[in-house]
Amino acid sequence: MIRKIILGWLLISSLLLMGCAAAIPQPTPTPLGILTIIDDAGRSVTITGTPQRIVTLAPNLTEIVFALGLGERVVGVSDFSDYPPEAQNIQSVGGFPLNIELIVSLEPDLVLAAGITSLEDVARLEELGMTVLYLVPTDVEGILDSILTVGRAAGAENEAEELVSGLRAWLEEIKSRVAQTDSSPRVYYEIDATLFTGGPGSFTHELITLAGGENIAAGTTTPFPQLSAEEIIDADPEIIIFSHAKYGGTVEEIASRPGWDTITAVQNGAIYPIDPDLVDRPGPRIIDGLEALARLIHPKLFE
Repeated sequence: MIRKIILGWLLISSLLLMGCAAAIPQPTPTPLGILTIIDDAGRSVTITGTPQRIVTLAPNLTEIVFALGLGERVVGVSDFSDYPPEAQNIQSVGGFPLNIELIVSLEPDLVLAAGITSLEDVARLEELGMTVLYLVPTDVEGILDSILTVGRAAGAENEAEELVSGLRAWLEEIKSRVAQTDSSPRVYYEIDATLFTGGPGSFTHELITLAGGENIAAGTTTPFPQLSAEEIIDADPEIIIFSHAKYGGTVEEIASRPGWDTITAVQNGAIYPIDPDLVDRPGPRIIDGLEALARLIHPKLFE
């Protein structure tokens, strides 16, 4: 069930963004302490003053707020907001579905929503007087922009810029290491045992590429396609990385699938679990996820 929720989050986030305006959020402050931001749905969101009571409707947004040092302002979080550990002590407002009444009762002056929140729920919250900012990044640059946008909206612009500056420096360090090799191993990234993976238009695909791998799903036409076993066998990945170990996936199960014994990664024992919260969650730990991928794809570069 949890794996389906995570996959649904990834799919919904991608599809919603494809239908939204592509404008990069750009705040417009005025001398009166009013900030206007165009969010990832193309909505003009006005924020008055500095928000002191924040509700986050996705785990990545919870992580962003805490990474900015604003954890004490968070009065409500979505289900599965498990990082940092302190977030688990905050009132949950649901996820599928949201508890709208509970959100309103918490009296937030800023609600942060992501792709797992329907635009209908966003509209309903606004009708009830909530200020809602909708953020749906699909690549690393978009994730960094989301951090900056949350920082501006929450009155922590300096903290956001400092955090993003550090993440960019770390990103460049990883890219410089990967640039030292001409090798680009074929990689199959498995989201769950039903063979969903990340294709072009997803940050999963971008991370594999940045980490120096060749995504076997690069030729697909949707951000999160479901491959067939035959397609994977024919692509012959040299490395298999799966993000559902915490939900029961194992190296042994993958290696023992019918016909998979012909795959190079299986023959060489190059099947590796990875923490899904680092690579599937578009938050401030995404560069941790990139390094983790790069270490699996090009381990000698990090010795």
